[in-house]
Amino acid sequence: MTIGERTLLFNICVIIFNIVLGLCIEGFLVFSCFFFMQGFSKEVQQSIPVTVVLPFILLLGFFACVAISRRFVTWAIDRFNLRDKLDQNLLKRYPKTL
Repeated sequence: MTIGERTLLFNICVIIFNIVLGLCIEGFLVFSCFFFMQGFSKEVQQSIPVTVVLPFILLLGFFACVAISRRFVTWAIDRFNLRDKLDQNLLKRYPKTL
């Protein structure tokens, strides 16, 4: 396999990982917020509209997914010694950890 083919395969794996990770984090945050809101009284539940809270939860989940994914992919590149096997332009996005 050439470096370009390995980089393409690596990018496809990272995309699939990001989709699965994002769905898991977003689902966890939405369900945990739902159960957290169940602990409040009815008046408090009705005073906080879901249309206001949900975008902030989704934005928080997005940032968490990006941070976790970047650290995990950097770890995987270092752990499996992929720095010499992938395109250098790709590796600029994932700097080597100390």
